[in-house]
Amino acid sequence: MAQLYAILYLSNKPLSLDDMLERLKISKGSVSVNIRALERYGVVRRVWVKGSQRDYYEADTDIYKVIMERVKSMVQGRLSEVDNMIKSSYHALNSVNSSNKEEKEAIKVFKQRLGELSNLQNKAQSLFNLVNAGFLNTMLNTKFKRNNKKEALV
Repeated sequence: MAQLYAILYLSNKPLSLDDMLERLKISKGSVSVNIRALERYGVVRRVWVKGSQRDYYEADTDIYKVIMERVKSMVQGRLSEVDNMIKSSYHALNSVNSSNKEEKEAIKVFKQRLGELSNLQNKAQSLFNLVNAGFLNTMLNTKFKRNNKKEALV
């Protein structure tokens, strides 16, 4: 997938699936599956090329945006996984019916620790929401672009 994105990113014109498989020496199925994934991520788009009925693709060349969108997607996925694990753990603990004093104490400790994890997960989700809302993203993007302009001047 990274190779497909790279070849499109570095290309000065849109490429067809055949162009990509020829350059990368991989199967058409592999190119097709991975190009669809890149489209879903929003880093590659299908474009029309006059005089051709083939599908052509080009990369989004805003590399900062591409990286940030992928990082945000991965972080949100992990935060959701953690939230689901905490909820299912609470559910499992609440379904235990024990009269044993040691087991009751262990369940109490587990619930306390899950509460701490839940608080941490909620704080992480809040921070992520701030980033996703653009506050931190705008600051980072401004700094990134400023640094690139300085490098270009050197």
